[in-house]
Amino acid sequence: MKNASYNICEFGIIRSKEDYCETENSPLEEIYLPLNHFDSLYKYISNNQDDSKDSEKPFSLSTKGKRRQIRVKNYVGVIETKDGLHLEILPKIHLNKSSNEEAETKKVFLRMLKHLKNSPFVNISEAHLETLKDFSILEVFIKSYITEVEAKLQYGIKHDYILYENNISLLKGKLKISDNIKQNHSDKAHFYCEFSEYSPNISLNKIIKSTLLKLLRISISYQNIYSINKILSHLEDIDSSKDIQNDFSKINSNNRLLLNYKTVVEWSEIFLMNKSFTNFKGDNLNIAILFPMEKIFEDYLAYLFNKYSEGYKIKTQDKSYFLIEEHRNKKCFGLQPDIVIGSETLNQKVIDTKWKLLDENADRKNYNISQADMYQLYAYGKKYSTKAHEPRLVLLYPNNPMFTEKLDPFMYEGDLKLEVVPFDFTKDEKKQIEYIIGL
Repeated sequence: MKNASYNICEFGIIRSKEDYCETENSPLEEIYLPLNHFDSLYKYISNNQDDSKDSEKPFSLSTKGKRRQIRVKNYVGVIETKDGLHLEILPKIHLNKSSNEEAETKKVFLRMLKHLKNSPFVNISEAHLETLKDFSILEVFIKSYITEVEAKLQYGIKHDYILYENNISLLKGKLKISDNIKQNHSDKAHFYCEFSEYSPNISLNKIIKSTLLKLLRISISYQNIYSINKILSHLEDIDSSKDIQNDFSKINSNNRLLLNYKTVVEWSEIFLMNKSFTNFKGDNLNIAILFPMEKIFEDYLAYLFNKYSEGYKIKTQDKSYFLIEEHRNKKCFGLQPDIVIGSETLNQKVIDTKWKLLDENADRKNYNISQADMYQLYAYGKKYSTKAHEPRLVLLYPNNPMFTEKLDPFMYEGDLKLEVVPFDFTKDEKKQIEYIIGL
């Protein structure tokens, strides 16, 4: 079955062609699906809504009369169903208008995703992306897995000792006396034994083979399909996994093996178990890889500050202070700003990143800045203050057509002030980081 491919940005709306007439909105902000695809997606989302808090749900569902719609929230990634729907959810990144806005958005998204902490995306090849004019994010993920597996197989297929129990014709290993009596009381030519064999048919290789077989079914890239078949030709003597959960548990309990194959295992968990920041289930699902854009933005900015802050001390997710320093002999309500630059002996900068659209003209609505965020930065300011210095506070938001310049500073009290600054993905990142450090 040929896939029906659609792209939409976060906060976009998905509707059925049967219920609504298509309008001339931006193709990334609103899409219309055939009824069968819309029904399967709506049902799949509905089945996965109950287990999560509202803030953790990637979609919201609504109806008006008999007309239903799906609104994407601040999650990005890929969903593919077995009936042929391929949906890519892209971040709402405001780029200079180009002939291929979708491709440019994907490139920025994948560049950011490479630096998502505790994920295998670090091996996504930017050089590979530059050769593609129109590409599927899922196929890029598949290519990254193939590349990682090929790199490991260059050193040979991993072997290990596997413990077996079997009724065999030669005495081998340890004779299990009670089982042998049950099995062979009238057959003196066999022995029920427990023994080990050095074999490639281990849990790790079973998981790799199972992942490749699944990717072979869902990939539509000739290059990826060719590469998968080439790898599988070397794994003919290895079984696919019959118990994926059990095989993953065996791998994760083997620290030595996990150290060398960590990225392969992380990719396999994503493809076989839909293990991302949201765990989805459903019989109609091929793949679901979704991540909160807030986390991607936060980790990417942390990477940039570490890269371009030479000569400065950088701390990310700093846990030095608590809102309450003493309550029943313990501290509580820990503070954790995204980025802290400098030391207590100098003016520190305390920075938080927020993936939200501000409006520099909406001063009556406080520019859409959350009051909770203002309180949070005030708490940071008070805790990071010293007798000699007040910290410099910064809130970083993505730029958009309604937020292109730094806002006038917000003065809390005394010398404690907050700067609200846009970050523009189309401009020189190094210069922007240096500008923020110099505020």
